[in-house]
Amino acid sequence: MSEKNEAEEKALRDLERAGEDLKHGDVKGAEEEAREAIDEMEKAKRDDLVPIIVDDVEHKVRRGKWLVRDLKAKLEIDPAKVLAKITPHGLKDLDDNEEIEVHPHEKFMTHAR
Repeated sequence: MSEKNEAEEKALRDLERAGEDLKHGDVKGAEEEAREAIDEMEKAKRDDLVPIIVDDVEHKVRRGKWLVRDLKAKLEIDPAKVLAKITPHGLKDLDDNEEIEVHPHEKFMTHAR
């Protein structure tokens, strides 16, 4: 089982225990279990790095939504360059203020404006 799945499983167990605590009138115990569940889910999200290719170099980044300018900063791409997604239909230039969803094994390239 991957670390992410283990964290998600632990979070679900924490939530189940929180429900049991509430049934027995233990509000403080339920709150603690709920906090632990949130911590586990945040850990799972942080640990969910996926490979992407930029200019033929593999990088590991967080899966999910990114502002293009933040992704460029994370990958230390010159802000003056355009990041373009490589698609089956050709290149799609990405605006620095655009929000994109990053998935495993996506390919990108950079070029001058």
